[in-house]
Amino acid sequence: MPLLHSSDETTMTLRIPMALMVFLTLAGCGSSRSGVIPPQAGPGPEPVLTLVWAGRGEAERMEGGTWKRVPEFDYEFTVEQRRYATHWESVKSLRRRHPGYDGSAGPREQTMFFRLDYTAPDPKGRVSSTIRSSLGDGTGHTDPEFRQAVMEMHPDLSRFAPFDRYRISQVYAYERGVLEETVELLKGETPWVRNLEQATLYAPHRFDSAPTSAAR
Repeated sequence: MPLLHSSDETTMTLRIPMALMVFLTLAGCGSSRSGVIPPQAGPGPEPVLTLVWAGRGEAERMEGGTWKRVPEFDYEFTVEQRRYATHWESVKSLRRRHPGYDGSAGPREQTMFFRLDYTAPDPKGRVSSTIRSSLGDGTGHTDPEFRQAVMEMHPDLSRFAPFDRYRISQVYAYERGVLEETVELLKGETPWVRNLEQATLYAPHRFDSAPTSAAR
């Protein structure tokens, strides 16, 4: 085995952790497990309600005990949310447009799937859920009107990864047609990254005339 000079050792020492960090981030932030979206031939059952949300997420990273904006990781997103009697299915698509994005959180364009199976409200009115998703399996809870929810998912990552779970906190402001979310990546209870999302509700309706025109 050839020996390394001291300068070579320094280069290798710096290079390995950087490569490891990129690998771990790719393995986690943009992970998509095969087999999560259930196969289906033809149309499935009709949902009770279908909602479409469109919005933007702003990224922050914890540095020295303070949240620091990292706009290179901001994204636009849409969510197709199909609500059935006892479960929800959501497909989330996001796009990172910033020219400085370095690809360390996965491809610029990503699609994720979430299925939440709900229990009946307990005596205190709490509704629990079990989650299967592209980001990992987990659990959650909400209120009977699905206005405020918290979900936690545990991705299959190396113990050396900078985070070990996702926590998503949601506020559905139906009357304003707004969804607010905080997506956190945590190691234990130590935060590493968070994304602050706000989306607008788009519900089915008809137009009395063409909504846009090429006429100037």
